[in-house]
Amino acid sequence: MPEKLTLLALFAHPDDEAFGTGGTLSKYAHEGVEVHLAIATRGEAGALANPAITLTQPLGLVREQELRRACACYGVKQLHLLGYIDGQTTIAPQAEAVYKVVELVRQVKPQVMLSFGPDGGYGHYDHLAVHRWATAAVQLAAESDCWPEAGPPHQVAKFYHRAMPQEQLAHMQQMTGRAYVMMGGVPFPFTGHPLERITTVINVRDYVEHKLKGIRCHATQIDPASPYLQETFDLESFPWFWQETFILARASEGLFPSPGENSKENDLFAGLR
Repeated sequence: MPEKLTLLALFAHPDDEAFGTGGTLSKYAHEGVEVHLAIATRGEAGALANPAITLTQPLGLVREQELRRACACYGVKQLHLLGYIDGQTTIAPQAEAVYKVVELVRQVKPQVMLSFGPDGGYGHYDHLAVHRWATAAVQLAAESDCWPEAGPPHQVAKFYHRAMPQEQLAHMQQMTGRAYVMMGGVPFPFTGHPLERITTVINVRDYVEHKLKGIRCHATQIDPASPYLQETFDLESFPWFWQETFILARASEGLFPSPGENSKENDLFAGLR
């Protein structure tokens, strides 16, 4: 068993961490795991979802401040900003971006890493780019002959994709009337995964207050009508809110769970402690 457990999550924008992994980040941080969050951009190209907010600073700076407050709610040990431009990750120098993530992995030395899956959640181009960066970095960080100046090689034991079950997607459609994100007037549908593909279900019920506070920190991104902002928000009406789901995409030998619906992991560090 390692002396210190470390988790690194990599996403594209402030608030990407909140809805699908905020409870997971909180759970592990409060259990004593060293939790790091890396974000590729400051979200400066995002829309202002709340018309009651008047910006006195550029949106990217405001969203960074929101993200830092959210990290304090989760208990994240350190926030790492990669410094790329929102909406331009696909044309950023890709080797440079992967190098930054490799360097971070070798510095932080996580046993577990989280990021987007190949669908990017709903196909956002920045999400797709970050998925590729994370996937490449997990492999290259372990190769001693790859960028030795970035630090000694490190093997990530378990690499997870965030994944929404089809049942959650159907519930979202029922509760909100939509299962997509509007970008530039175009609907980008969320991707749902059959339950048999989900390898890992994390119960975060004990940490939902931290998760909800983290979500609410991203005030510029939440419509005032959102259920997350209502005092009447009822957890029992949103069972998926306290269950966060993942697909184990890559793991060291012996760490993959047995296939089947009744053999889900309930711990990202299963097999490591």
